Amino acid sequence: MRPRALLAPLVVLTAVVLAAPAVAAPDRHPSPKPIALQYLGETELANGLQFAGTTVGGLSGISWDARTGRYLIISDDRSAIDPARFYSAAISAKPGSVSVRLTATHPLLQPDGTAFPPTSADGAVVAPDPEGIAVDPRHTGFAWSSEGERVVSPLTLGDPAVRLATASGRATRVLPLAPQLHMNVAEVGPRRNQTLEGLSYTPDGTQLWAAMEDPLYQDGVDPDPASGARTRITDIDAATGLPVAQYAYPLSKLFEAGPAGSTNGVSDIAALGGSRFLVIERAFTTRSKIRIFEADAARATDVLGRDALGSAPVTSMRKRLVVDLDDVEGLPRIDNVEGITLGPRLPNGKRLIVLVSDDNFSATQVTQFIAFAASGL
Repeated sequence: MRPRALLAPLVVLTAVVLAAPAVAAPDRHPSPKPIALQYLGETELANGLQFAGTTVGGLSGISWDARTGRYLIISDDRSAIDPARFYSAAISAKPGSVSVRLTATHPLLQPDGTAFPPTSADGAVVAPDPEGIAVDPRHTGFAWSSEGERVVSPLTLGDPAVRLATASGRATRVLPLAPQLHMNVAEVGPRRNQTLEGLSYTPDGTQLWAAMEDPLYQDGVDPDPASGARTRITDIDAATGLPVAQYAYPLSKLFEAGPAGSTNGVSDIAALGGSRFLVIERAFTTRSKIRIFEADAARATDVLGRDALGSAPVTSMRKRLVVDLDDVEGLPRIDNVEGITLGPRLPNGKRLIVLVSDDNFSATQVTQFIAFAASGL
């Protein structure tokens, strides 16, 4: 998500004290079939669509619920337009046709059952910045991530967070953060609006993976046209809620020069099982460039106990380009795609993949759903 107004409660999390050895992830999928995506179609929601008393927009994450067949979609509204919330939708796709029908909306609730208030003028209350959502395959409910906030003057700090919630959206727990991910006044830790974007459970529900959008201050500068960068993806044990490993993900360089603030980062992930993922890299200059990679943490260095990636040699995750949306024939436009999820099996045995874009509540952008049929899954 790109910067917008500040906005709910300052979440102060206790750092997890870990000294994990720099060891490689187990190679659980040594010879996977390469993933290929077949474009099925695209559809868009009306700009400023009103649904159940809310303005639909800022859709930043999506997750398929196999129990209900519905998709949960989170809005990154920081309780500025309407209370922070998520939607459910029925989505179907076949070659040349994508159908999206919103079925319900629910506010994201605090443990006491109240909605998150907007950020206060004095910064004492910091609204969550919802970005990722992941349905728990083993239990009813879901996890969702917030990017937090970092404004030095006037001082407004809110840690990134991963919350667990009931199916109705009531928060039940805030998971402990990996120690490097706390916000700081000094230039160490996450940059503003470049924190926990991607969130996904593995299909068996034993792991919850959380991806940072861009590098921590101490891990280097953002990608630019000359060079890429490294961000971090954390493996959380779903049973305990504790981070158990973390890996460096290699971001591609920025595809072209752009105005200040242009960068490339991870906007979402879809965990495939073990240490494999689909990863959206979303770059923007004066336009968006969206690429989907297949990535694997097998044989990557565990950096959970490392404050700075440059302090010792690191083997990053491997990745392979699956598709650049610029190359998809028939796709009418490419907007700010931020969410990805695995859907059900299609009649031909391939797996449905659904993407969603964040229109930033802007009249010049769109809420877009793009569907692919995936082989190799």
